[in-house]
Amino acid sequence: MSGITNWINKLQHTCAEIEANHLDFIIDQCGIDFSVIPVLKEFSPHLKWQSLYQGLPEDALQEEAPLLVRITLKDPQQRQWFIELAKKAQETAPLLVIGSQWSFSALAEWLTDCTDATHEGRAGLFRYFDARIFPFLFSDILSPEQQAQLHRPALFWSWLDRDNHPALLIGNGAQPGKSEKCQKIAFNDSQFECLMCICDVKLLLRHRHIAEDGFTSQEERFSACFQAMLSATKKGILLDKEREDWVISALSERYHTES
Repeated sequence: MSGITNWINKLQHTCAEIEANHLDFIIDQCGIDFSVIPVLKEFSPHLKWQSLYQGLPEDALQEEAPLLVRITLKDPQQRQWFIELAKKAQETAPLLVIGSQWSFSALAEWLTDCTDATHEGRAGLFRYFDARIFPFLFSDILSPEQQAQLHRPALFWSWLDRDNHPALLIGNGAQPGKSEKCQKIAFNDSQFECLMCICDVKLLLRHRHIAEDGFTSQEERFSACFQAMLSATKKGILLDKEREDWVISALSERYHTES
């Protein structure tokens, strides 16, 4: 898969620019049909890794947990393993890379705190590490203050998009203050509905035919479906089939208008 090789080369160049000799990434084990923990335990020299559920009730499900892993791209074995893992995970759980100069322990603690979110006062998990929804968090869902929590430890975030093209989002990444803590991300109902719209689009694309005509990429098609699903929510269309019919109709009108 040339997209992955191209991505790795770009990541290595970007890491060199920020004078980082390591690369951190998150693998969402829920999206793959195997656990990477046995492989991580076998690496020599030892790799740094940690569950982002650590300290949370979900930590008991370690084989399904999102894992933060730190590798050295200059190490041929680690580089090759990253490439093979990216190939296996790309369709269902694309890897999300974070370029950071923070210590591994500080980074893992911050990202775990980001995972431990609330919705209207109720505890829950924030699956920001799903690379397929990641860009929409910054374009449509999170407030600037909430975005800052994800930007704080990252000089950059990177992933392969739905078209296997490298994506890059610039963050903050300055070293943390001595007593600096992540601010818990609290979702309101409107934000939660936006997240649910992404889930609705995923389901729609699985069982309804959405013609690719009129779209220049898979990313553009998904984004158009998402915006149409958001409009269905704003209009108070609640039933699944009616929402899907609304999206398909809106996309059809879009295609004919642009044609």
